[in-house]
Amino acid sequence: MFNLLITNVDDHLQNHGFLHIAHGQWRLAPAFDVNPFPDKERESKTWLSEQDGPITDVQMLLARAAYFSLDKTQALAVLAEVHTAVKNWRKTALGKEVGLRANELDDFAAAFEHPQMETTAALLGR
Repeated sequence: MFNLLITNVDDHLQNHGFLHIAHGQWRLAPAFDVNPFPDKERESKTWLSEQDGPITDVQMLLARAAYFSLDKTQALAVLAEVHTAVKNWRKTALGKEVGLRANELDDFAAAFEHPQMETTAALLGR
């Protein structure tokens, strides 16, 4: 969901990792190599399934929530969390950790402000 909503189209499988916790237990690694592409179509390199193909919209992800052991309520909760984070992208981008200047924000706007964000807001009743 996050990759889709920020237009990170470089989300191939080599950009996902796991960390060994202990005794055969693993967890998903923190995100890395995350790059919003304002000038690209929102289509991931990673396919959701053989039937679905590349991830292109929020409805596709919600329809396959069970693949990730999520029911509809849980999937919508995750979507709400991600939407809130992405919606506040301008504030985050101007923060110390990212360090963009105000005059640079419009160059990235298309990666974060697009119809899939509007679709997500509507699904969430926002």
